[in-house]
Amino acid sequence: MNPAAPKLSALRYLKWRWLHFRRSWTDTRADRMPSWSRLYVRAYLRLLGLALVVALIPLLVLSFELTAAVVWHGFAASPGGLVAALLVVFGAPAVVTYRWMRPVWVDLVMVRERAIDFTGGRFNTRARESYSTIIGPLARTLNALAERMERLIAAQRELTNGISHELRTPLARVRFALEVLREPASAAEYESALASIDQDVTELDELIDMSLTYARLEYSSLQSNLEATVLTTWFDSQVNDAALLYTEKEIVPQVEIDPALRVVMDKRLMSYAMRNLLRNASKYARSRILVGLAVRHGNVEIFVEDDGTGVPESERERIFDAFVRLDRHTGGYGLGLAITQQVLRAHNGRIAVTDPVSLPGARFEISWPAGTV
Repeated sequence: MNPAAPKLSALRYLKWRWLHFRRSWTDTRADRMPSWSRLYVRAYLRLLGLALVVALIPLLVLSFELTAAVVWHGFAASPGGLVAALLVVFGAPAVVTYRWMRPVWVDLVMVRERAIDFTGGRFNTRARESYSTIIGPLARTLNALAERMERLIAAQRELTNGISHELRTPLARVRFALEVLREPASAAEYESALASIDQDVTELDELIDMSLTYARLEYSSLQSNLEATVLTTWFDSQVNDAALLYTEKEIVPQVEIDPALRVVMDKRLMSYAMRNLLRNASKYARSRILVGLAVRHGNVEIFVEDDGTGVPESERERIFDAFVRLDRHTGGYGLGLAITQQVLRAHNGRIAVTDPVSLPGARFEISWPAGTV
């Protein structure tokens, strides 16, 4: 309140409180402020009705057995008389209602305030932890929603910044090639400019495709199209495709499972993840790549190991962030491992960079629940 404002008289203050109380009871708008008095009175009346029923049934039975006069005299002779009995009947529900509903009301107001914050985009706020069996789960759900929205907003900002940065180079090359096409010095220069534009358009198309894939996996509910798959057949096809693409590298498979084993997986997404790992290995490997497949403790485990320079231990967590590239001379946009991580999350799995076992380079390991059928 404003300290300079004149104080209300007792009568005007009571009138103001009455108007506020009546407005809270008559306001039916969807966005109206919640009313503690409305909640309390309704809960009190219901509890009072229950108390009266519980008290009247024994009184009626006693009146039928001993007559009403005897029961009345018994009340009058009790300590405090009839007034004490009425205070107990009407006062006890009032106290119980307050003790019961006040914590619930405080939690409801807190949840409402956090919901208003979330509506205004303030997802950094959190609902206070409540141990109420009614409000507690709601508060935890709101906090989980806020954390999810914070992650999505951060991912959107990261994706937007990354795309805008990656677009500059190919667009600059396209602009330069267009300048050459306006006044080509020779037919060879003209053909070179056309080839440069074609390559840049291909890169832009790849960037857009990978960005859309990353965004779809990041923002969607990650509902995978799971199907029963013969694991060794799928694995062999991935290795064979990589051997055809990267002929200058020796790719050695190591399979330690039953050839007839079938697992539940999204073949399209998991193939995308596997191709990313093999493509990364082919970029950095000097000559040899090991690819292993096993099923242990109910999980499918795959590793891809190369004889390249490896990944510094300080960078092993950061390389899974979008648009992070340790070596910008090898091409790509730094989205492959980020997408692979999202694919593994969609399968309730994990991906990690570990110390090499057989070769001196990098070793990537992925695993997810087998879900055998």
